[in-house]
Amino acid sequence: MLAELSHKELIKLAQKRCIPPLLAKFHKGQAGGRVCIVGGCEDYTGAPYFSANATALMGCDLTHVICEYNAGTVIKSYTPNLMVHPYLRMSNTNLDVNMDDQRGKINSILDRIHVVVIGPGLGRDPLMLKSVKDIIKYILEKHEGKIPLVIDADGLYLITQDKEVKEMLKSYPKGRIILTPNVVEFKRLSDAMDKKGDSHAEMGSLIAQELNCIVVEKGQSDKIFSPNGGKDTLTNSTEGSNKRVGGQGDTLTGAISCMLAFSRAMYDFKICEHKEKEESSNNENLRNWIDYAMLSCYVGSTITRECSRLGFKAKGRAMQTTDLNDRVGEVFAKLFD
Repeated sequence: MLAELSHKELIKLAQKRCIPPLLAKFHKGQAGGRVCIVGGCEDYTGAPYFSANATALMGCDLTHVICEYNAGTVIKSYTPNLMVHPYLRMSNTNLDVNMDDQRGKINSILDRIHVVVIGPGLGRDPLMLKSVKDIIKYILEKHEGKIPLVIDADGLYLITQDKEVKEMLKSYPKGRIILTPNVVEFKRLSDAMDKKGDSHAEMGSLIAQELNCIVVEKGQSDKIFSPNGGKDTLTNSTEGSNKRVGGQGDTLTGAISCMLAFSRAMYDFKICEHKEKEESSNNENLRNWIDYAMLSCYVGSTITRECSRLGFKAKGRAMQTTDLNDRVGEVFAKLFD
C-alpha cells in the first residue's frame, strides 16, 4: 500500500512507474501527454496561465487553454508556448456566435486530450458554469469518463451547487476525478454532502468515497484521500513556505495534471509495457489506476511545496506566484532527472 511507504520511497516509485522516458521513437504527445486547462474569464486570466505554465514546465508535450472570449488575447500575450482557444462565453458577452459551433470546437479539442483541468479563473457566471457542466457530461458520455478531470476553484463551487454534476462525478470510474480544495472549499464541499464525519480526516475520506474521487486537501500538510477509504490516505508534510500567494493552487493543478498525463501514458496506453511488466514483478505497490492517480497527486504536491520553499527562500515576503511557478521545471529535474 502506498500509505505504508516513506516520502523517498513514493518519489522513487513515481520515477520508476509513472514517468515515461524520452525516447526517439515516441511522437509528439505520446510520452509527454496532452493537457487542457478550462477556465479564465475577463477578470481572471492569471490562474489558467499558471496552471498551464506549470503543466508545460513539467514536461507536457501539448498544453491547451480553453477560456472565455475576452480572456483569450490576454492569456496569449503571456507566452507563445500555450495553445489558447477563446471558445467560452459569459452571459453578458454581446457576440454574434453560434454556441453549438463553439461546443463543437471544444469537443474536438477534448477528443485529443489526456487530462483536463477545470476551474482556474473560471468565475461563477451561469453560462460559463453551464459550459463546464457540458464538458463534464461530454467526457462522461463520449469517453466513458476515462479522461481524468482535475477540478479546482469555481469548478468546486459548481459541484456544491449542482446536484446533477455531483451525480455525474459519481458515474466516472474511480480515481478519474481529482478535487483540490483549500480550507474554505473543503468546508463548502463538506456542507454539501449528505453524510457527516466525526473528524476532519473522516470527512475528507467520506467526500472521496461519496463522489467516487480523489480529494487533495491543501493545507499545512496536504492530505490526499482515496475513494477506497481512509486507510489509503497519503499525507505530504514536506517543507513549503509560510507565505501564501494567489496562484499557488493553480501551480498544483498544473503539476498534478501533467503527472496524470504521464501516468496515463504508462498505465492506460502502456507505451513502455515491457518496462512496466518488469517493474511490476518486483514491486506490487501500484495495483491499479487509483494508485497511479494518488501517487501523481503526491508528486504534484511535492513539486508545488518545494517550488514555494525555493521561491520564499529567494524573495521572502516579496514572493509572487511567478517566483514559484517558474521553478516547476527546475524542481522536477532535481527530483527525477
